[in-house]
Amino acid sequence: MNGKYEKPLRYAMFAGLIIAALAIIFMAPWSEGMGVSGSPQRTLLVWIFAVVGALPFAIYFMYKFSLHPEWNAMPGRFVEGMKVKTFSPYTYVAIGVVGALFAVAGMTEGIRLDFQAMVIAASASLFGGIISFFGLLVGQVIARLLINPFWVSGNPAGFLSVLPYAIFDAAIWAFAGYNYFKFVHSRAAGKAFLPAFLTAWVLSEPVHQIGWLVGDYIIGNPWSAAALNIARDWIAPQPGFPFLPYWVLSAFAFVPIGLLAGEAARRAWKGGR
Repeated sequence: MNGKYEKPLRYAMFAGLIIAALAIIFMAPWSEGMGVSGSPQRTLLVWIFAVVGALPFAIYFMYKFSLHPEWNAMPGRFVEGMKVKTFSPYTYVAIGVVGALFAVAGMTEGIRLDFQAMVIAASASLFGGIISFFGLLVGQVIARLLINPFWVSGNPAGFLSVLPYAIFDAAIWAFAGYNYFKFVHSRAAGKAFLPAFLTAWVLSEPVHQIGWLVGDYIIGNPWSAAALNIARDWIAPQPGFPFLPYWVLSAFAFVPIGLLAGEAARRAWKGGR
């Protein structure tokens, strides 16, 4: 397919990332001057991070994904030369299923195990970037509204940050889904699976980790609180099994397991090919 919009979308992506980075540097969320965790200033900055930085990033990689009709067709159904719609009944059903599973996985947040990452990683390897973006967007909004309903907590900042959190998280998995299909599903015949799998994972997981580090921990808190949260979730062992810090366990267990589960499901769907 003709990628005539790729260049302007790439420029928009880089411009958005630069503007978002400058906004973070200028507003200095690590300082006490930005107020307490969840302050209106911090809510504004997470909106900038999500809409100006993450959304063009997601749109660019979803556009690149849409240029491959074989990626957008139902697994095992693509025939060379056939026309494939980026959004079809298959796409909408898959978005609904991924969104529902992600929302249910969100109910387990309190036990400090990243089942949400496992679900969306499986979606990335099974369906790719577009379905993963919209599925996570729907599921994240539902999960956050149910985990901490603002009509119970009375916290307007929590409600106002639901959508930007969903956007920047979804953008991460639009990128991861594109990478997985590029390096794994599109590898040449006879090429080994493991090197392609590791390439896709190694390229995507730092974006997953850094996205949440910046979008949640640094933007959302003054440094005194952010440092404690970072130490708790990246450095300090958890008090119970399996003991590894939350994000380390996510990166090295839940995400790879999810990717492998999606890979297995796609192979089975295609009839073992």
